[in-house]
Amino acid sequence: MSDGILIDEKGRRWPDRSWELLRRLGKVDPDLDPAAFAVRERGYIHIRPQDTGARVALRVGGFNLETLAGALYELKERRFPRLLLAMFTEGEWFYEMLGGAWEFADRAEHLLAGGTAAPRLPWLAAERSLAALGLPDFASVRPLVELWRSCRGRMPETLAQTVAGFGLVERMILVRPRDSRLLFAHFGGAIECVRPGQNLMLLDRDVHDQPDRDYGAWVERGYAETLAADEPQLRSIRATVRQSDRTRVRGTYDRLSLPWRGMGGERFVMGISLTRTISRSAVDEAR
Repeated sequence: MSDGILIDEKGRRWPDRSWELLRRLGKVDPDLDPAAFAVRERGYIHIRPQDTGARVALRVGGFNLETLAGALYELKERRFPRLLLAMFTEGEWFYEMLGGAWEFADRAEHLLAGGTAAPRLPWLAAERSLAALGLPDFASVRPLVELWRSCRGRMPETLAQTVAGFGLVERMILVRPRDSRLLFAHFGGAIECVRPGQNLMLLDRDVHDQPDRDYGAWVERGYAETLAADEPQLRSIRATVRQSDRTRVRGTYDRLSLPWRGMGGERFVMGISLTRTISRSAVDEAR
C-alpha cells in the first residue's frame, strides 16, 4: 500500500485519505493533517509505510484495546522489519525505533489508556522543524546556522574562534568519523552529562564511551543520523543520565546538529546543546 491506514476505536481499518473517514472525524481544519488529527483527538493509530519499515503514530494514553488489536493485526500481516514509533504526549511528538510487531506490542502495553505513560528508555527526542530556530530560545545559535548556510557546510579555518565569539564553545561537541567509529574532537566544559573537568578525558574516545554508555550509544546514533542526512537537525530532548557511579542528572535540552566538511574532505558533526532544565540526584534516590 502506498498510502497509510488509520485504525479506529473499534479496530476497523481506514485508508488515511478516505472521504468517508473525514466525514466521521467531523469538521477538521483544512490546514491540519487529518491523520495526525485522528491520532491526537480521536485515539486512532496511524500506520504509514516507509522505505525501511513503517511509522506507527499514537497518542500516549489516548487509544484503547480494540484500536491496539487492529493495529497489531495489520503490523503482523505486513511484517515490517522496523518500526518508527511516534508518540504524541504533552503537546509534542517523541520517537523510538522498534524491531517489529512483537516489540511494538510489548511497548504499547505501557501506553494504553489508563496505563503508564512512562518512557521505556530514559531518553526521548522530539524532532523539530528548523523553522523553530526563529524562536527567541534559539537566538544564540542562529548566527551559527547562518554561517553554516553561507559556507554551504564547508568548515572555515576560523570556526573554533567564531564559535567562541558566539559564546557557544563550552556548549559545543565536535565529532569526527574514523573508519566505522565516531570520536570526540571537542567536548565543551559546560555539557552536564559528565562531571566538571571530565570532558577533557573524552577527547579522541568513542562517542558511546561515556560514564553512561547506554546514553552515549543513543547520542552516537543521533550524530550518525546527521552525518547520513548531511543536513542540520534540531531535536528537543528529555534525558536522565548517569553522570557517575553516585549521581544522575535529569534535564531537558535542545540539540542543534550541524554536519561540516573540512578542507581536506574530512567530515565532522557539531552539536550545540542548550539546556532548558537540569537537576541532580543520588543514584539510589533516582531509582
